[in-house]
Amino acid sequence: MMRKLRAALVGGSAALLVGLAVMPAAATVIDQGTYSGTDSFVYNDCGYPVGVQAEFSGSYRVRAGKNADESAFFLKDTSTYREIHTNLETGEWFVVRGRSVTNEIGATRVEGSVFEFVTVLAGQPFVVEDSSGNVVLRDRGAVRYRTLFDTGGDDQPGGTFLEFLGAEIRGPHPSFFVDFCKVAGDLIGTGSSQRLTARPAGTTDAPSGYYEYLPPDYDEAGRSPLLVFLHGFGENGDGSPAELGNLLATGIPQLIRNSGWPSERPFVVLAPQHANPTDDAPYAACENAVHPGSCVMRIQHDLGHPENGSPCTTPAEVREFLAYAIANYDVDPQRIYLTGLSCGAFGAWEYVAEQAGPQVAAMVPIAGDARPAWDAAKCGLGEVAIWAFHGDADDVVAPAGSIEPMTDLMACPAPPRRDAELTVYPGVDHDSWTRTYNLSAGHDIYNWLLGFTIP
Repeated sequence: MMRKLRAALVGGSAALLVGLAVMPAAATVIDQGTYSGTDSFVYNDCGYPVGVQAEFSGSYRVRAGKNADESAFFLKDTSTYREIHTNLETGEWFVVRGRSVTNEIGATRVEGSVFEFVTVLAGQPFVVEDSSGNVVLRDRGAVRYRTLFDTGGDDQPGGTFLEFLGAEIRGPHPSFFVDFCKVAGDLIGTGSSQRLTARPAGTTDAPSGYYEYLPPDYDEAGRSPLLVFLHGFGENGDGSPAELGNLLATGIPQLIRNSGWPSERPFVVLAPQHANPTDDAPYAACENAVHPGSCVMRIQHDLGHPENGSPCTTPAEVREFLAYAIANYDVDPQRIYLTGLSCGAFGAWEYVAEQAGPQVAAMVPIAGDARPAWDAAKCGLGEVAIWAFHGDADDVVAPAGSIEPMTDLMACPAPPRRDAELTVYPGVDHDSWTRTYNLSAGHDIYNWLLGFTIP
């Protein structure tokens, strides 16, 4: 719960708090007590299995509002916890601990039974120590945050959380602004970040700047399989040292940067950067579209992927970068794979649709719109093995952008069609890639890719 709150606060840390209705000092205490316990669980969000052993204790007090606020209830909770996070594959571990007071100090009725609550979190709610007891990261001070909550209008505590409204952070809270998996990876990860190299534009003969990952046995294992990752719109940049780092914000580059990429995974991974368009006027109509990403992708396709007017990766970029990669790396030309998210997935679809024959063995497009590619190539897309992913609550790129073309593709004769798979995550929004790339959803896309070669 604390981690979810911490993540939410990052986006609203500059918000101002106004209009507080402070709880009356004489409000009635309706419940109070102490608690303690232990817990254990496993998470895979960082690319490797981590087991957690936790212990916690604390005390709480619940007070009822008065008069107009009688359906609002206010919690004060003083808690202490300690968690040991262990990499289940290596036995390496670190500690997360905290001691804090959470105090709901006021509520303002918005309408009906909906209130804006103000809560203060004070103390040291999040401290990370390495296995030697050295403090790696420590939050301390106070956070005052606002939420909308529907109390239900009755005389019982509880209700429905509606919206996070913002926060004011006082004192150092570094965990709000760092990737937890980066912290964990530095302590118990695979070490893959040490084999990640930036190749800015102009420092190689590549058509763009890119990131390079080479597996530990690259020089001894013979020709390696090549996996090219195509990023989303938010990671666009000019390939310079200053902007190339945008690629590390998500997807496979983030996983490698966070030391979550297993050393035994054999791919050479290359992630080229697409530049922002210099002319985005044709896409203005997409701002109010139901699925703006799908709108952009359709227009880019219909315009023929203009060189300086494409928000997403173009087929020409993919073709040129693959030619560079095959010529400059010791990779197996029969084991070339593509994957991409959002705009990058769209670029992968468009590339495959334009090829006269299979130039890649398999691809994993995630949250991209393939309907333009299907319109252009139909069953010809099946020359490449494809496993597509999408969240059915995606409000950026329409889920139909994967569902409709993949359903049509799976109806094509096989052979010549190769493997065609579709995974739709219920209730998942545009980010259907994180759980796919870190394998926390249970779909081993990497071994699946390795099962195919170019005929």
